[in-house]
Amino acid sequence: MKMTHDAMKMRNGTSFQGYVNAHYSQLVEMFGEPYTNPDNHKTDVEWIISTPHGPATIYNYKNGPVYLGKSGLRLDEIKQWHVSAKSYAAFVWSRSHFTVVRHAQVL
Repeated sequence: MKMTHDAMKMRNGTSFQGYVNAHYSQLVEMFGEPYTNPDNHKTDVEWIISTPHGPATIYNYKNGPVYLGKSGLRLDEIKQWHVSAKSYAAFVWSRSHFTVVRHAQVL
């Protein structure tokens, strides 16, 4: 599904919080078909989800065909997904459904 203006507004202001480990098919089953954004050359697909703590996004980053061309992973090969949110609580809510790898803070 092509990225809409409303979806873009909802995800504005999110920042990377960590990772979730999931199969593409699991994400589609849980959240429906992902958005695609032809203006973003680093991400193939993205889910924008509402949580009780604000929006969160789940997406691949710089590992798919959009960024790497033929050497990029197919969506069904991606097992680790980035999560961005406006709050850590939204990330915690999002990750509660998955195996999680927390983003290490750089000091």
